[in-house]
Amino acid sequence: MPLQKLTFRPGINREGTAYDNEGGWFDCNLVRFRKGRPEKFGGWGKLTSNTYLGTARALHPWISLGGTKFLGLGTTFKYYIEAGGSFNDITPIRSTTSAGDVTFSASNGDATITVADTAHGAVQNDFVTFSGSASLGGNVTAAVLNQEYQIATMAHANIY
Repeated sequence: MPLQKLTFRPGINREGTAYDNEGGWFDCNLVRFRKGRPEKFGGWGKLTSNTYLGTARALHPWISLGGTKFLGLGTTFKYYIEAGGSFNDITPIRSTTSAGDVTFSASNGDATITVADTAHGAVQNDFVTFSGSASLGGNVTAAVLNQEYQIATMAHANIY
């Protein structure tokens, strides 16, 4: 079978269906036409190499009166403001507990830390930040306890 030249109409025609648009383009993504021929369009590029927690669900870009560009980014877990290539966590704090109201426990050889916090009101996947905690001994030092954690499971209303 000899080769034959195919000539396509430039542009995308969505007026009919893909079948009645013979010799033309019906559906494209990231394509532009130059001199009547399709050409790959640049596509998406990374804004920053920094990361955030969760899956992005909403974006809200704006520019300040001083000309600084900002991007509000809502995820499944937190809300961030992107400025200068870094993501700043601005998720509101739900509640604060006084020192001594929270107790920690851990089992030897288990990576799980159990927290007893009376009437905490938290739910699974909430984030808690501890500060001023003392060491439990062994590998569970104050530096390990005094940071932000995501609640993995809920035992009941007073323990996570």
